[in-house]
Amino acid sequence: MHIKSNSLWKILAPLITLGVLLLVPVPAGMPPQAWRYFAVFIAMIIGMILEPIPATAISFIAVTVCVIGSQYLLFDASELAQPGFNASKAALKWGLAGFSSTTVWLVFGAFIFALGYEVSGLGRRIALLLVKFMGKRTLTLGYAIVIIDVLLAPFTPSNTARTGGTVFPVIRNLPPLFQSFPNNPSARRIGGYLMWMMIISTSLSSSMFVTGAAPNVVGLGMAKEIGVEISWAHWFLGFLPVGIILLVIAPWLSYILYKPEITHSGEVTDWAGKTLKEMGALSVKETTLIGLVLLSLGLWVFGGRFIDATAVCLLAISLMLVLSVVHWKDVIHYSSAWNTLVNLATLVVMANGLKQSGFLGWFSMTMSAHLRDFSPDATVVVLVLVFYFSHYLFASLTAHTTTLMPVILAIGQSIPGINLQHLCMLLVFSIGIMGCLTPYATGPGVIIYNCGYVKSKDFWRLGAIFGVIFISTLLLVGWPILSLWS
Repeated sequence: MHIKSNSLWKILAPLITLGVLLLVPVPAGMPPQAWRYFAVFIAMIIGMILEPIPATAISFIAVTVCVIGSQYLLFDASELAQPGFNASKAALKWGLAGFSSTTVWLVFGAFIFALGYEVSGLGRRIALLLVKFMGKRTLTLGYAIVIIDVLLAPFTPSNTARTGGTVFPVIRNLPPLFQSFPNNPSARRIGGYLMWMMIISTSLSSSMFVTGAAPNVVGLGMAKEIGVEISWAHWFLGFLPVGIILLVIAPWLSYILYKPEITHSGEVTDWAGKTLKEMGALSVKETTLIGLVLLSLGLWVFGGRFIDATAVCLLAISLMLVLSVVHWKDVIHYSSAWNTLVNLATLVVMANGLKQSGFLGWFSMTMSAHLRDFSPDATVVVLVLVFYFSHYLFASLTAHTTTLMPVILAIGQSIPGINLQHLCMLLVFSIGIMGCLTPYATGPGVIIYNCGYVKSKDFWRLGAIFGVIFISTLLLVGWPILSLWS
């Protein structure tokens, strides 16, 4: 009976939230459809946190509701009055647009990479090597994950390709070695902590280098348009003090706040060494997969001008199928990959709807009006915080940067006394670290969340805690150091 009551409460909470928001008067100046859409969006977020049903089903239902109710949620009166405008067709096109996103397919490809590691046995072999040499302490393994990601970041301009396609397929093989499995209580033995370490690693490595994440370059381009030049070295040295502090404390603090049940594993390291001997030499499948991984890394690093990161991933998957590293029936039955594809595609669409409905336009104008009486320094703090925490409304770092950064920079330019160099650097530095905020904040986050080791409530809780720690460190440590350079 208790379980049924608890489930009923989780179902009612987002519906009640939706009802209350729809009854609240529309804020001044906001298009009516934008407020109604925002109500649906918030209800979806609450549903994803509580998970009365799987999160993917909730985002799918939210898109369906918006498509069916598009006349009241997506389009204003002027759009509906245009001759020949068909709201139903336009809404359906909008609702399915997420499935054409390159990020969505790159995330899907990362899952198939992970399948290749699993089927070939290469992932287990590398995991055993990690456990053998660094597995006596769980905390040491946590630091190893972060270090690996940071070392790859200067050469891999896509955090999804790096963390999702290279690091994740290996690390996901570690928990089963310790009898820690997804979607059951044993996940907290060690799996939950190791998976969260990948969220920490991808967030920090994405901000550490210009090449750490694709939207970093987008942000630099926008800064250049207003006359602010930021070089690779300037970026690296500017974020380095913040990065070092967070690299040292974040794995340890995660260990305290989300402590694994297994903290020492001397016996497991001995077992890992013996198991490696029993596995013998590399198999043909393992050798083939190593070649494909190296090919993919080479194209991700050096082929950016000629081939998109997603195309590289699809090429690698095609070769995996042709060379029988994996079989199509394995891909068909890999439910986690397909679940993640639908989940991210629908979330990308819902985030885009905030712009389509007019909510983001109203938001930017309102924010600009309220900041006119602030001091220059206070304005910089508010603009950076708004840019950072508004990522709760986005399912892509690139979409967030492309949509909101021009608005933030325009507001900054309009207020006398603001140091635009500092504002631009703080904004671009914050792009990567905001990837820890939500399960859908960035491509690797979606992959890690959907593998089933970190519960939804834990992800949201840890994301909020580390999100505040990351941005506070940037403002309290990074900004003063930037000021010293001026």
